[in-house]
Amino acid sequence: MKTGKLLSAVLAAIMSVSTMGLLTGCGGSDSGSSAAPSGNGGAESKAGSSEAAEPSGEKVTLEVLTNRTDRVQDGSLDKLTDPFEEANNCEIKYVAYEDYAGSVSTRMGTDDYGDVLCIPDDVALADLKNFFEPFGTYDDISAKYRWADAKMDADKNVYGISTGGNAVGILYNKKVWSDAGITAMPKTPDEFITDLKQIKEKTEAIPLYTEYAAADWTLNQWGNLVNSASGNPNYENDILEKKLDLFAKDGGYYQTYKLMFDIFSTPGILEEDHANTDWESSKVWFGEGKIATLVMGSWAISQFQENAGDNVADIGYMPAPFTAADGKQYAETSSDFCMGVSKHSKNVDLAKKFVEWFASESGFAQKEGMIGSALNSQMPDNLSAFQDTVTFSKTSAPDNLIGKWDEIDKESGVGIWDGSNDNFKLKMAEAAFAGKGESEFEAIIKEANEKWAAARDKILGK
Repeated sequence: MKTGKLLSAVLAAIMSVSTMGLLTGCGGSDSGSSAAPSGNGGAESKAGSSEAAEPSGEKVTLEVLTNRTDRVQDGSLDKLTDPFEEANNCEIKYVAYEDYAGSVSTRMGTDDYGDVLCIPDDVALADLKNFFEPFGTYDDISAKYRWADAKMDADKNVYGISTGGNAVGILYNKKVWSDAGITAMPKTPDEFITDLKQIKEKTEAIPLYTEYAAADWTLNQWGNLVNSASGNPNYENDILEKKLDLFAKDGGYYQTYKLMFDIFSTPGILEEDHANTDWESSKVWFGEGKIATLVMGSWAISQFQENAGDNVADIGYMPAPFTAADGKQYAETSSDFCMGVSKHSKNVDLAKKFVEWFASESGFAQKEGMIGSALNSQMPDNLSAFQDTVTFSKTSAPDNLIGKWDEIDKESGVGIWDGSNDNFKLKMAEAAFAGKGESEFEAIIKEANEKWAAARDKILGK
């Protein structure tokens, strides 16, 4: 492997194309935002094609865009990919971006956005065909891979295969929690807050670190708890089909964001300066026992373990502190980024072969402590705390609702996965930090409910 193939493109200066009018909005989940470039993906491409281009004597280079700057910089992605390159007489050139969504969305305003890329959440499901080649139908892909509907359009064509998945829960330092005298994992919001207060009282650690300086994506980690809090794989479909309030008080959205608001409103259990949290430094501080708890997907476990030095065994992961009416705790498993193949790639078949190899044979998900997207992959050891938790993947939308959640969210401006300054999560956080109390929280969710209901009725009918 030539070291020259490594490229970490983290400077926005390399982009000369304006983002105006390209991809509107931003997100951090399976939902995307509205975009309408020209072109058509063509759903007739062979599902899961593994036919590589015939060698011509000259190595084919595939450009792969990724958000994993750390794995490009440490060389592990290169090393991981050596077997594929050797078997297919090709070279994989990884291009990594710190501001992945912004940088890649800019590139997608042109025909040059690599051969393979992690699909930005800005891209609306209805617009996937404008940018990507399909791998096949949902029935084809779901027979081999988890989360096949994550990047699926209304015609049930699948445009992305997951790089791996996460169990939804909370990262915690086992030693700090033990030093605080906590012997059982919390199962309710009240128990969780009580434990954080006990950590404050009995240790020197910051009970919960908000990572608020990077709120455009870190607050979205709370959103990942919603379906687990509901205990219902069909929760989001029920909201649409039964026309429930988005923030109904017995639902997952209310419970999750009420917990966030209550924690952010509690003096002493957070860092003192929310505006100057540091993501990279927090990985080290966490291993040192200076931070007790973080709300992060299980994808973060391996990154914190790598920065824990001799304290790797202290890095733990617990289910979200919610118990359903049936007395059980539930945990959703969900897709991380999905890889897609650019419709402008000159090596579509080889690019598709790479994506499927990465998902099923590379071992990337296992090395990162994630759940593998291949159906035959095993649950990672670092999720052992979930042995008494009921895990589930959310139910796919029925045919008449495919893409509608995404459409309603964008129409309403609620921005469930949005990180903009007008976002309800940021409003909640700022109100909590300022000590504005319950009335402000209720006002924020009332506004969100009204916006959501109006958009829902417009799109689905009353």
